[in-house]
Amino acid sequence: MVSGFLLVALLTMVGKIVAFAKDALVADKLGIADELDAFMLVFGFFTFASTVLAGGLPESFVPAYAELRERRGLRRADRLGLQCGAWHFGALLICGLLLALAAPWVVAWATQGFAPAKQALAVKLLRGLLPFLLCFGLAQHVGAWLRAGKTFLLAASAPMLVPLGIVIAMLLAGDQVNAWTLVSGTVWGAVAHLAVMLVALARRLPRRLSWWRCSLRHAEPGLRVVLRNALPFLLGGVAFSSAVVVDQTMAAWLTAGSVAVLGYSDKVCAIVLAVTAGPAADVLFPHFAELAARRDWDGLRKRLFTSAVIIVSAALPMTLALCLLAPWIVSILFQRGAFGPQDTQRVAEVLRYSSFQIPFYIVGTVAARVAVSLQASRFMLVISFSALVLNASLNWLLMRHLGAAGIALSTTIVHCICAIATCATCLIVIRQKEAA
Repeated sequence: MVSGFLLVALLTMVGKIVAFAKDALVADKLGIADELDAFMLVFGFFTFASTVLAGGLPESFVPAYAELRERRGLRRADRLGLQCGAWHFGALLICGLLLALAAPWVVAWATQGFAPAKQALAVKLLRGLLPFLLCFGLAQHVGAWLRAGKTFLLAASAPMLVPLGIVIAMLLAGDQVNAWTLVSGTVWGAVAHLAVMLVALARRLPRRLSWWRCSLRHAEPGLRVVLRNALPFLLGGVAFSSAVVVDQTMAAWLTAGSVAVLGYSDKVCAIVLAVTAGPAADVLFPHFAELAARRDWDGLRKRLFTSAVIIVSAALPMTLALCLLAPWIVSILFQRGAFGPQDTQRVAEVLRYSSFQIPFYIVGTVAARVAVSLQASRFMLVISFSALVLNASLNWLLMRHLGAAGIALSTTIVHCICAIATCATCLIVIRQKEAA
């Protein structure tokens, strides 16, 4: 488990280096221009949609996959993975088509502070990013499938192909970089990401035609359980993951460039989260699912406590460093070309508030994986919708006085409350299962 965590953390850090090379190049070419505001808002919609759908079927799939493999064998579990993947792709396709059709209304509602020309550009960008939703969303399921089999190498390294595609597209465009350059790089990077993941998965699956025919013709009984459990996780994902969309939407009501400023701040925080919360969730989730499948409740409780303490201890010094050194860090990463000293001050102010969400986010992420392994979907649904209402309310209250920094402070408070609630939920459910 430790070696898996270190491997995923290292590969994720490499991916973040590629992503920051992309972000530095974007800052150099576009700064906080209006078209970057539009692209970030639209990209947030699609990331939200793919993340929500990844929190439905894939989240409910991993515990079912672990239990089926424990009881019926690997090939039956792989058949479940194949059928869940087909359902997931269908859900992505329907969601993407609905979002493309509703693009004018969605953009008009979410960008009340944008000029009409900027809104029209956002509509076109939203429709142009439709292939990204399909490819990136399906890659989330394939990645969950690979991680469920404890294959972490490719699942952790392949996502860097998306920012790498953007970097290549910008280098090819030269001085003609615009929002459509970012769209084309994003789409081709997502296509490459999915293709690499599918090739790796195909090498693991049987090559016998009889197995494929059986998998496609006969529904795995566990599929009904996965689909039934997916709906609460999906609704919970809508509520919890929509925090980014809510934040960006409300930032669009502020002064010009606020969406981009908030986005740059989130990217800096993502450095720490990339080597703590992300690898921890990827590596620990299969172990949590196996412990739950074996009914080892005491081991599950101990692993939750141990993992949270170790990861938070490693993240806390980085959190304090981000808060204290925010202007210097932002200037080193982004201040060049169109991104000037005034932009650095705006991003650093927001970053100081955003950085304190990191410990709470890590604890909440690890505890959420335990809750998913326990299939405690009802409790997570209540927590997620409560967090959505609280986030929007605090945004409205704090941004009137602090601007974009108020939105960042609201996010920190919500993550703190959610982490406490999720940990308490896990302990209560484990105690109930022990009593049963």
